[in-house]
Amino acid sequence: MGNPQTQEQICEALRALGLPSGAIVFVHSSMSSIGYVEGGADALVDAFLQVLGPAGTLSVPTFTFSHSGKTDPVFNPASDPSEMGRLTEETRTRPGAQRSCHLLHSVAALGAQATEITASHGPSAWAKDGPFWKLHELDAYILLLGVPYLRCTFIHLLELLVDVPYRRWREVEAHVRAPDGSHRPLRTLAFSPKPDFIGNDFNRLGTMLEDRGLVMAGSVGNAVTRLFRARDAFEIGLAQYRIDPDIFLMKGQKYTQLRCGVLTEDLHNEKWVLDPAQIYRSQ
Repeated sequence: MGNPQTQEQICEALRALGLPSGAIVFVHSSMSSIGYVEGGADALVDAFLQVLGPAGTLSVPTFTFSHSGKTDPVFNPASDPSEMGRLTEETRTRPGAQRSCHLLHSVAALGAQATEITASHGPSAWAKDGPFWKLHELDAYILLLGVPYLRCTFIHLLELLVDVPYRRWREVEAHVRAPDGSHRPLRTLAFSPKPDFIGNDFNRLGTMLEDRGLVMAGSVGNAVTRLFRARDAFEIGLAQYRIDPDIFLMKGQKYTQLRCGVLTEDLHNEKWVLDPAQIYRSQ
């Protein structure tokens, strides 16, 4: 199924995309979109660290949606696995990795700024006391590896900031497990969709970023890959919301089409690839 991707080939592709040494990058990924990777997720993380260098930082979502809907759920930052793919779990479990403390939307980071990114995480994932706002403060990059803008959770920060009318606050009673085994309350606020929510289409904002030349696009293996600054998404997103308060919502029955690549039809597991036949599926 296509040519295996080596760590060095992935490094070359990331550099060609424009990812600089010393950068902070937050990665949304579908590893299977790349195709077969020699060395698996371990090699993929190593490729990022090699390109970023000792001054750089790799950050990933390590969300735990399985806690949603449970009665008095308990989050264990040390052992709860990430539900966001193999790259994220490999990053979370690396020696030296740090993880923020949130029942549903924790973030893991590895590198020079890992502690600063993950040290604070308030009740709401996208408020100013959490890692997503820290990505804005630190002028981080966002990289979409084999996934569309639909998966760019940073944009929820904008929805919260402008208090969009189609979401509402929901408080969750939860606890966090400390290293000594004790439990303490973990206040959690979810900015959840209202019942009549029609769905997000963050591809709309993505195409606007591309129209302004603010996105560097390429590929890693079979995965269509896009790199842009969190601050650019923030500034353009706010400006467009003032013009169109529905900018983050779907219009019609289909997502906004992007310029290159193909969108798979797996709801909530969308991939953006050069060739759907080259998506890696383990035998």
